[in-house]
Amino acid sequence: MDNPGLRARFDRCDHDGNGKIDEKEFGEMLDGLGLGYSPAQVRAAFEGVDVNGSGLIDYDEFARWWTHH
Repeated sequence: MDNPGLRARFDRCDHDGNGKIDEKEFGEMLDGLGLGYSPAQVRAAFEGVDVNGSGLIDYDEFARWWTHH
C-alpha cells in the first residue's frame, strides 16, 4: 500500500521525475538528512537499497528501506 507521506518524500528525491531514484539523487537525499556519507558509503548504501540490481531505486525498494532503517 502506498503511504502518501513516504510517496511525497520519494518524489522529492526523484529530481528528474522519472519515478526512480538514481545514485546521485540518493546521495543528495542522504546529504539533506545530514548523514555526511562519503561517496563510497553512498555507493554501498545505494547498492543495499537497490535490491533488484537495476541501478535505480524504485518506490517499493525505497519504502522497504525507509521503513526498516
